[in-house]
Amino acid sequence: MPPLAGEKRRAGRPPKVAPLPVAGSAPSPAAADGDVVSDRVQPLRGLHPLKALLREWLLELKVMGRSGRTIKWYQQKMDWYFRSGGVENLEQLTAFELKRFLGDQQERGLSDNTIHGFFQVIRSFANWCVREEYPVDRSVLRVRPPKVALKEMATYTEDQVAAIFGAAKVGWPQLAVQILLGTGIRVGELCSLALEDVEDDEEAMFLKIKRGKGSKFRRVPVSQRLRREIIRYVNKRRPDTKAPNLLILTSGRPVSVQAACNLLQRLRQKLGFPLHAHRFRHMFATEYLRRGGEMERLRRILGHTTYSMVMRYVHLDKGDLGRDFDQHSPF
Repeated sequence: MPPLAGEKRRAGRPPKVAPLPVAGSAPSPAAADGDVVSDRVQPLRGLHPLKALLREWLLELKVMGRSGRTIKWYQQKMDWYFRSGGVENLEQLTAFELKRFLGDQQERGLSDNTIHGFFQVIRSFANWCVREEYPVDRSVLRVRPPKVALKEMATYTEDQVAAIFGAAKVGWPQLAVQILLGTGIRVGELCSLALEDVEDDEEAMFLKIKRGKGSKFRRVPVSQRLRREIIRYVNKRRPDTKAPNLLILTSGRPVSVQAACNLLQRLRQKLGFPLHAHRFRHMFATEYLRRGGEMERLRRILGHTTYSMVMRYVHLDKGDLGRDFDQHSPF
C-alpha cells in the first residue's frame, strides 16, 4: 500500500509515536488531533512530583470503593505533610525523611494515634507507588511503625445508657443509638443502611452491611428487642419518602454521617459526659463477651479479619478480671 499524501515514511521503519506529555504541561499537537496518550504521571526532568502522584493514588482509592471519609482522611494527612516541610518529589522520600517528619510531629506534642496515622498513610502511599512501578526508595518500606500506648477502653455504665436513651428523641435519633449499642456497627454503616438491608423472616432479623470497612460485606444479627424497635420505627415513625435509607430525617432526607455525629454532640452537651460513636462499639463487644458470646462470632459481627483487632474493642474492668479468680489461680 503506498504511503499517504505528505508522508515520507521509509519502508520497514515503524511510524513515529508522539512523546508523552509532562504532568501539568499543555497537550501536544498530536494529542489535539486525537492520538491516544497516557494519563499516567510522567516524570518532570527525571523527577516524580508527589502531589501529582497523590492525585492518582486518591483517584484509584475512589475507584476501588474506599469511602469518601477515608479518602478525605488520607488527603488531610498528606496535606499536613506538605505544610510541614515535606519533600516535593518521590525520589526525595527516604527513610530519613519519613523519620524526620514523624519526629517533628512528636516534638509538636501530637498524640500517638495521630502520628501513627501519618505513618500509615505515607507507608500506604509508598506501597502503592511500588505496585505502580514508580521509583521508590525501599528504605521507606522498612521503617518500623511508631509505638502507640495502649489505653483502657472506656464504655458506658447502665445508668449512662439509660440516660442516653431517655435524652434521645423518639424517632430516628433513638433508633440510631439503639442500633449502635445493639449491633456494634460503625456510624457510616448505620447511615448507609437501606430498608432492603433489613432482613426479617419473622423469627430472626439481620442487617446487611454491604460496604463495610474495606468494602467488606457481612450480616449482623439483631436481638428480638432491637427487632421490635426497628419494626415499630418503620411502621409508625419513618417519614414517607422516596429515599431508600432506613433512617430518615423529618424533612424526608436520609440521615447523614454528619447528622448522626451532630446528634451525639447534642446528647453530650445535654448529658454532661463524653459521648462517642465508637464507644458504643466498645460496649457492644465487651457486653457480648461478658454475657458468654463466642469470640469467632464477635469477630464476624464486627467485620474484622483477626482476633487482635477484636480484642482492641474489649474492655474488661477489674471486677471482670477478679471474678472467680480464687477458683482458677494455682496459688
